[in-house]
Formats: sequence, structure tokens, C-alpha cells
Amino acid sequence: MFEKKHHNYSYALVISELITLAHRHNFSIKKIGEERFEHIGMTYPLYRFTVNPRAPKKFCIIAGVHGYEIAGPLTIPHLFEFPKKYFNKEIAYYIYPILNPTSFDLDRRMDDDNRDLNCLNRRTLKSRNYREIQAFYNDIKKMRFDALISMHEDLDEKNFYAYVFEREKNPVYRRIVRSASRFTGVETKKSIYQSPSDGHGLVINVHDQAIEDRFFCMKQAKTSLTSETPGKLDIGLRIKINLENIKIINRSILSRRSG
Repeated sequence: MFEKKHHNYSYALVISELITLAHRHNFSIKKIGEERFEHIGMTYPLYRFTVNPRAPKKFCIIAGVHGYEIAGPLTIPHLFEFPKKYFNKEIAYYIYPILNPTSFDLDRRMDDDNRDLNCLNRRTLKSRNYREIQAFYNDIKKMRFDALISMHEDLDEKNFYAYVFEREKNPVYRRIVRSASRFTGVETKKSIYQSPSDGHGLVINVHDQAIEDRFFCMKQAKTSLTSETPGKLDIGLRIKINLENIKIINRSILSRRSG
């Protein structure tokens, strides 16, 4: 897997592996749009992969919003390699493995237009500099999810934390933090990037129009969070945290069967 040789990865290599695995396991593949990297004259296709599309519950998994946060995108091949371990037949998975392909290849936060894609509002849905966000939103805007996770990283951190948006925190968030604590420390600061924290790894984020915030506010996701694996932790452990989070959210979704 890519964590063994992550200095050699590229968008094309990761997507190629995902397409191969998707064909092997009969996952559906949809091209939702494309982004033109004008400086080098390359067009990047944008993909959504779907597992168990007819299942009654829905789980959205997003990665690669910021290109230099690599653990999220490199988690997806593990999910595809071992579907019986990470996917439940009662849950439909809508997976956007690398939302920002140009920044992934540039190994930086911003895309090739020097834009931060973690912003979903009227301006970004109209600007030609946010085609990735527009393609994503057009694909997903009519969907409703039982859970949504956007896998991010904090490259300067040694400790795990997560952004959530409810005042009354869903117990699944505490289980996620507790699980992460098996692999690394948990952030205990009372404020993280000027947002209040509970001192135990959960940041109650201001409504900043980030993707996961917008989907929660628009009632398109019953639970919505941003996980922030610590960039100073070994890449294999960061991926392991992400994989465990997927399993925890699966169990949470299934526990609400009658809801």
C-alpha cells in the first residue's frame, strides 16, 4: 500500500488503483467532473465511488480536500482492498477519494488556482476557480446521509482532534476520540485555531461554510465531522486511525436502524 512508499504516489496512481479495486469488487465508478490544470495543460477527472448503492443507510466519506493532507486519500485503497472488513451491506457508501487532485499532486493545501476548496457557499458555486467544489456539490446536493466524515490532517500536530457542529455532541464523536487515543495523544487545548474545544479532542466549530458544516446545517447529514489526524504521527498509524473511525461510524449508523 501507498504508506510504504508515499513519496512516490500521485493522483493518477491512487485513482488507478482504486478503479482496479472497484472493478474487482463491483463498486460503481462515476466521473462527476474535471479540473483543468492550465499551467501544465492537464485535465484531472474527478470521481465518486459507490458501494452498496441500494442499501437503506447512507454514509459519505470525503478525502483529499487539501492536497498535502495525504492520510485520507491513502486510506481509501485500504477500504477497497478489504471491503468485508470495512463495508456493511446495510450501508451505501458514497466515497470522494481526492476532491482536490491538483493540490494532491502539488503537495500543498491550495489547488492550482491557489484556492482553498474547503468552502461551500454561493460564491464558490459560481466561480470558475472552484470547479472541483461545483462538481462535488452538483453530484451530492440531493442526497441525505446518516453520517458524513471529511478526513483531514493537521500537519503541525502530534495529537488527534475532530471538528463537530452540534451543541449536544453525538456519543459517536467521543468513541472516535477514545479510539484515536490508542494510537496517539488527544489534543487537550481549550481553543484550537480560535474555535472552542472541550479539552478532550472535540472542537465545536463555528459555522465556517466548510463542506461538512454546510451539509450539517442544510440537514443533509445527521452526523457530520472533520477528523484531524496528527501529521507528525507515522503515516501508517494515521491511516489506521481513519480506518477505525470508519468502523465506529458504521456501528453508529446501524444502531439507529429504527430511526
